[in-house]
Amino acid sequence: MTNSTLLRFSAAGLLVGALVLSLGDLLRRTVDSATGSSPTAIAASAHDHAGVWLTAGVLSALAPVLLIPGVCALVATTRGRGSRVVAVGGALVVVGLVASAGHAVAYYAPFALYGRAATDAATIQALDDASEAYPMLVGLIVAFVVGLTIGMITLLVGLRRARRVPVWAPIAAVVFAAAGSSSSVAMGVLGIVAALAAFLPAARSLTAPTVRTVNA
Repeated sequence: MTNSTLLRFSAAGLLVGALVLSLGDLLRRTVDSATGSSPTAIAASAHDHAGVWLTAGVLSALAPVLLIPGVCALVATTRGRGSRVVAVGGALVVVGLVASAGHAVAYYAPFALYGRAATDAATIQALDDASEAYPMLVGLIVAFVVGLTIGMITLLVGLRRARRVPVWAPIAAVVFAAAGSSSSVAMGVLGIVAALAAFLPAARSLTAPTVRTVNA
């Protein structure tokens, strides 16, 4: 397989992965956004919408597999101006994506299982309270949030410095991060648009003739 073919696959993964990640988050919001922060309400809603909840979890866990090769390709093909910023941002995004896969399992699976096991409300609340202080879960959440907010913004700023994306791409990354901090379905839709606006030009930059020539 030639380098140009690998870059095309990486570009496709970058774009599809961004869509999959955002779509999974949107589906999650349709289930738990109306329940507030009550873990028992989320468990009940996840049980009532089991198919949507499972799909959201699978998409969230699958997205890193698609995105990571594309992010690594962006780092590997950025030279000169902006390359250090891209490298730092890319590293943070990869860490965030790895953490997001663990976070997807840690979040989606328990709420689905509570309903299947007919777990009582007091037990659900106790487990949820305990999870908020468990170091491994706290570490995953911190890495997930930092990697997919600060990391993504840094990556797109670096790509802009390298003149690989238009000026509005890093702005879209900021909007994506802001949308992720809200729980509403409307902001989830905005997150999809922002993710595509940020990663579409980034993906296209991987298939540019100059990039293929450098890596041929």
